[in-house]
Amino acid sequence: MSAIIDEGVPVRLVKALGELGCPVQRFPRGWKGLQNGRLIDRIRGQGLSCLITCDKNLSYQQNITQTGLALVVLPRQRFEDLGPFLREIAEAVGRAQPGDLIVVGENQTVRGR
Repeated sequence: MSAIIDEGVPVRLVKALGELGCPVQRFPRGWKGLQNGRLIDRIRGQGLSCLITCDKNLSYQQNITQTGLALVVLPRQRFEDLGPFLREIAEAVGRAQPGDLIVVGENQTVRGR
């Protein structure tokens, strides 16, 4: 699964996930400020298939099953707070399929379809 982090996700997560064998791309500077629908189109246009985000509302604003993307939602936004969740995040990205919504929970649980 080719993944990219969302604008609000700490950039240091890219390296940390890469060290766990989960290659993730940085959010391009030129994409800053893109609204959800346009952002999803841009991600798909780049051949990417998974968005890692902290935006818990994105799945309510977009029909994820129709986007052709998988969405992995993080429990927190600060890198320091995400440390305990790195393995769960990497596993979620690794098993995500287009149209999946996977939420990494506060108690290190992963739920999704």
